[in-house]
Amino acid sequence: MSSNPLEADPKRDAAIRHEARLLWEADGKPACGPEGYIQNATDLIAIKGVPEGTPVKDLPPPELDGVEIDDARAGIDLNADPNHNFD
Repeated sequence: MSSNPLEADPKRDAAIRHEARLLWEADGKPACGPEGYIQNATDLIAIKGVPEGTPVKDLPPPELDGVEIDDARAGIDLNADPNHNFD
């Protein structure tokens, strides 16, 4: 695992999402959803580190290790024609 918080680390990201869900559930599942707890979870993971054995369902399969995957939330193919207008 990389110790640089600016480098992409799927295991750390999954641990943050897991921690955010736990915090959200502990607060009674408010309307903001677990996404509202990402910053608090990020801070906690930065302090605690990524716990060993954390369930990490969102990790890509090992055969995709090192393969760049577009962020589906963006809805933009990073390898698309740069002259294409997405509007």
